[in-house]
Amino acid sequence: MKKHLSKRVAALAMTAAMSVGLLAGCGSSDAPSGSTGSGDDEITTLIWYMSINPVAADTDKVIAKLNEYTREKIGVEIDYKVIANPDYKEKMPNLINAGEYYDICFTSNWTTDYLQFTSKEAFLDITELLPQYAKETYDFIPEAVWDAVKVNGSIYGVPSYKEMGWQGGIVYNSDMAEAYGIDMSAVKTLEDYTKVLEVVAEKSKAEGKNVVGVSGLTNAWPMAAPYESLTGNPKLPAAAAVPEFNNFQDVSGQAVFNQYASEEYMNYCQIVRGWNQAGYLGGDPVNYDSDIANRDNDFNNGALFSYFIQYAPGTSESMSASSGHGVGFVPLMEPLFETRSAMGGLLAISYASEHPDKALEFINLLNTDEYVGTLIRHGIEGEHYTAVGDNQVDKTMGGTLTDNGYDYTYGWQFGTPFNQKWDISYPDNIEQLFQDYNDSAVISPNNGFTFDMIPVETQVAALTNVIAEYAPSLETGSVDPAEYIPKFLDALNANGVDTLLQEVDAQLTSFNAAK
Repeated sequence: MKKHLSKRVAALAMTAAMSVGLLAGCGSSDAPSGSTGSGDDEITTLIWYMSINPVAADTDKVIAKLNEYTREKIGVEIDYKVIANPDYKEKMPNLINAGEYYDICFTSNWTTDYLQFTSKEAFLDITELLPQYAKETYDFIPEAVWDAVKVNGSIYGVPSYKEMGWQGGIVYNSDMAEAYGIDMSAVKTLEDYTKVLEVVAEKSKAEGKNVVGVSGLTNAWPMAAPYESLTGNPKLPAAAAVPEFNNFQDVSGQAVFNQYASEEYMNYCQIVRGWNQAGYLGGDPVNYDSDIANRDNDFNNGALFSYFIQYAPGTSESMSASSGHGVGFVPLMEPLFETRSAMGGLLAISYASEHPDKALEFINLLNTDEYVGTLIRHGIEGEHYTAVGDNQVDKTMGGTLTDNGYDYTYGWQFGTPFNQKWDISYPDNIEQLFQDYNDSAVISPNNGFTFDMIPVETQVAALTNVIAEYAPSLETGSVDPAEYIPKFLDALNANGVDTLLQEVDAQLTSFNAAK
């Protein structure tokens, strides 16, 4: 029986009416973390390191406004140290390793690695503190998400609860599909999509156009035959079958297997090989996939019909508002939630923080207070946006602004996006869309399992190089899979794939035995 998520987005805990007067005040403090004042007037300063891109020009104004509110609400002000994503990836680990004081920092599986720094005891175990100081947040985030971020049974970060897991599919130019008489609702598999690409090629050429049929194939393989990644890196060998998807029947009974040695991988590579040879992918699909700016430009201008994407609710509607044409979405799978799904963004509290209670109270506001959620994403009303009804904002202020100085429209990095007034580029029913998405999510069989790569670091490094050499060409149909998959598998075997699979299996067995 499919394991669905039962908690509804509509049941999120929101704050009480904001009738209290706000204190006038200055911007974020540069003072070290600590407390000022005495008695009921005591204010705690929290140092918050944040990774986001780009760093908005009016960040200081917004944080000053935030501090006016948090000083009154919970006796806290924020010393906000925001660093652009590429720099944060290098600077934050150095700061932590150097013993730099902070209270809160952004962490994930792609920057300032959550598992790595948890193992180094850089982050505080907040398992017992959460119900006391962030109860609303603790209650509305589903148990499956908390389970996914546990390390040895304990929680060291508050995950950003948004869409549950990931859903692979294809976004496409719906105006072009309609003009060419294509029924996209009939597409259920990649085999079905071959006919679509054939029609696009035929009819666009008849109009004297050179439309690329589809791109994004370097990310498409796990969408064609979804599996659970047991290493946290879906490109590494070591997968588990998800029964709800009815894939990998030939490895039934194997807890861990090499997905590249499967019948499904050969079938995928053969399909896209046919697309490549038919000219549906453009001249150089590997390089074309890597140039996201060019891809987006081609899609908006009608030079690209479609591309593979990991979808989030409201994406097609938002894209329609900005692309100049209609955008539709064809799902190739139901959403899949696995351990790595919760590792995309968390806020962790430093093990050395002097104020973990106040840090959690602040993180709770980020996740449950509508004023804070709207302010941190959209800025100051009347300066960075105008209100539209009770639940929406317009960052263009009626079309008068193109760059308003502060805009993180979705803003998942700050915490759950469900406590905000949404930008008008999203549909009115965006939270219902998220609710439906999350309710349909399949929970992976081994949710909560995290793999320790240290025992096989040498093999992982070697296998990563082999995959980088073979997979892009195979997965874009650039080479013959009948010839190159055997070479790929031989190279994997020669570089320790069996050792990796055995280590994953051993750790997974221990994990399941400890449940």
